[in-house]
Amino acid sequence: MSVQLQDLITSLVESAPSTELSSVAENLGAITTGISKSTIENAIAEFINSTPIAISGYIISKFNKDSQSSKYIDFVKEEKFNFDVLKNRIIDVESYSTDGQINANLVKKLEEYGEDYYRDFTFNIIPEGFADDNDKSFRIIIIGQKQNQNNFYTGAWRSEYKVNGDQITGVVALDIHYFEEGNVRLKYTDDEISGTLGKSGDASGIVNFINKLENAIELKIIEQFQSLNQQSFKNLRRVLPVTRSKINWGNAIGNYRLGSDVVNKK
Repeated sequence: MSVQLQDLITSLVESAPSTELSSVAENLGAITTGISKSTIENAIAEFINSTPIAISGYIISKFNKDSQSSKYIDFVKEEKFNFDVLKNRIIDVESYSTDGQINANLVKKLEEYGEDYYRDFTFNIIPEGFADDNDKSFRIIIIGQKQNQNNFYTGAWRSEYKVNGDQITGVVALDIHYFEEGNVRLKYTDDEISGTLGKSGDASGIVNFINKLENAIELKIIEQFQSLNQQSFKNLRRVLPVTRSKINWGNAIGNYRLGSDVVNKK
């Protein structure tokens, strides 16, 4: 396989919505000849290194990958698992002991938060450098997604937070793809926001920060859509055609070239 084709495959996977990786992999295998499965698998592995994904209630990312076994770890479920890239499914699940690394109260608060604000909610709490007992910071990854490819749309909301003592930083990314008789995609990434918790590692303070940040970003996106619709898109519409005369779309439609073609079935 040529280097150009390999680069093209990597580029196509990198630009794909996270909710459609399996479809992209299937289509790439169908339209390319002489391509090995490992090429597609490697491209998806590179994708996951930059963008966490959620499959069947599990988070897959570079942050929760076990370097010793090459499996991924779900610290909330206390399980280790593998990910079948081409079949898009979780395999080889086994138990894993967190040795009390995860705050049970934080797990409960996040579960309650997900039930209140998300329809399809997956999260993981990942100790930073979980092999190093001296590192007490941790990362929270939240993914909410909606997949309905039969109706031509998919969407994912991804939040990542890092907590270190009483300091917390977070970033939110949104990726929505609508492709019925067209191809419309919204990709949004907010700037990293930092904050101070009232109490170091306090579960309520962490979830309140997440709630406040995500509500603010949702309102910000809604305002941007309203601005696009009322200003930017409106300015793109031509009030009058080039002839500067209004078109009578009712009785006189047959007098215009397009209407004439339709009427005469040309």
